Amino acid sequence: MYHIGMVQHVILPDRKGVISADETVQAVVRMWDNNLLILLVDKKIGKRIKSGDYVLSDYTPMSPTSKHRKLYITKILSKNEGSKIWKEFEKEYTRRKVAIQQQYSTPPVRYIR
Repeated sequence: MYHIGMVQHVILPDRKGVISADETVQAVVRMWDNNLLILLVDKKIGKRIKSGDYVLSDYTPMSPTSKHRKLYITKILSKNEGSKIWKEFEKEYTRRKVAIQQQYSTPPVRYIR
């Protein structure tokens, strides 16, 4: 399973003010469902990722029996493709949110005296 997200900030190991024990790159990503996560960026695309990019994150299980997910960025999408997918997921998220609100909103109870 993969999730689409939008990069908010990139954390590079050689950036001024960052002290790093390794050479990995992380990104702060806002996911389609409004979650905000810091994810590892695959080393093959770490130098190319930037704020505003639409990305795919690998959410597959770490193993067939594991409940833990991989949670790292594997692809940078084009602006056009990313925007199209983002809007589709955002539309579905809004639809679900409205459905839940309607399900739990009940009209006020009128008391008879």
